[in-house]
Amino acid sequence: MTSLSLCRIVRAAVVAVAICGLVVCGYILPRWGMEAALRRTEDSSYYMPWLVFLWAAAVPCFIIVALVWKVSTAIKNDRVFTFETARLVKTGSVLLFCDVGFFFVGNVVLFILNLSHPGVLLASLFIDVFGVSLALLAAVLARYLTKAAALQEEADGTI
Repeated sequence: MTSLSLCRIVRAAVVAVAICGLVVCGYILPRWGMEAALRRTEDSSYYMPWLVFLWAAAVPCFIIVALVWKVSTAIKNDRVFTFETARLVKTGSVLLFCDVGFFFVGNVVLFILNLSHPGVLLASLFIDVFGVSLALLAAVLARYLTKAAALQEEADGTI
């Protein structure tokens, strides 16, 4: 595979993830929440806190998608093993760690405030574990990109 074709595949994936995220955040979550609020009027006060919380938790994900787009540019230019690319991946990893922490704490707070169900809290733990796993993979990738960039710089200096 050429760098250009890899870049196109990554960008197609980024566009697909962004569209899916916008549909979920802009249509599905508000609609499901409103339907749930209409079905159980005693729980209708939960709608806005949950919607705001989920939207706030989604913001770092869209920032990460933008960072992946920038990494795809590095792929296209055949400049993957640079400190800049490593920095972008590390920033994404840190953002994801912070977002997972925010999501976990937010779910616990909503549960303590009696605005959530224990099943929702349990389900959110699975999302948290998945997010931490992705963040760890990104952190490892950033570490090895940094090492590869140092080797690349050293090799360029010897030639």
